[in-house]
Amino acid sequence: MTPLAKKIDHSALRKKIKDLSDELQQLHDKAEHKLVELSNLVHKVQKGQLFREWTNPETRKPFNSFEDWIRVDVKQSKASVYRFIGVKEHLKLPDKTLELIGSSRCFELVKVAKEKPKQLARFVKEIEKNPALPFFSLQQMVANTIAGHHFDSGRYERMDFAIKVEDLDEVKKAFAVMQALEPVKNPEAASGRGLHLVSLCQEFLSGREERETLKRLEKAGAFVNGNINFKIEE
Repeated sequence: MTPLAKKIDHSALRKKIKDLSDELQQLHDKAEHKLVELSNLVHKVQKGQLFREWTNPETRKPFNSFEDWIRVDVKQSKASVYRFIGVKEHLKLPDKTLELIGSSRCFELVKVAKEKPKQLARFVKEIEKNPALPFFSLQQMVANTIAGHHFDSGRYERMDFAIKVEDLDEVKKAFAVMQALEPVKNPEAASGRGLHLVSLCQEFLSGREERETLKRLEKAGAFVNGNINFKIEE
């Protein structure tokens, strides 16, 4: 341990990082819900043409158009506002439900409403049951459902790998072979590639020597609480 590392209160530093990360996530989630609430109100203004009753402070005259009112009062891009109005028309859910779901997840659910409308209620129920459902998990659930699989309420975790350019061909070939042996309907999706990776890992761990090595590692406590508690030496 370096002299600098000895001076640092590791526990306090980790706690501060975690607290800030949690706070940023909460602010992001709050912004998502507030954006939906704002969009719902803006939609009411558009439907009732209420902006025509209000004065534009720049001209001191009534607003000429919905777009002018958005620019002055809403201060969000017209594209964002119209995009969410489109969401309301496709999802046809109560405002409070849309606000609970949040803007990014609403945009994902529009894909379900367009492609698999009968499944929409199941997705909404899943989000209501688990409001903290990670966006990436929802993305994978939507992708799998649209690809033709059964409704999938499983959780997903993104894993990143760095691969040398010269080795990339081997990886692509391995996935192509897996697709030929155990085809999935959407092999280019992240979840599709994940299924192929799982199959490759399962095949690797099925060997006798690999199974014995796995048992030794488990006995040594390498996977306590689902974590890999050993370091591969570089």
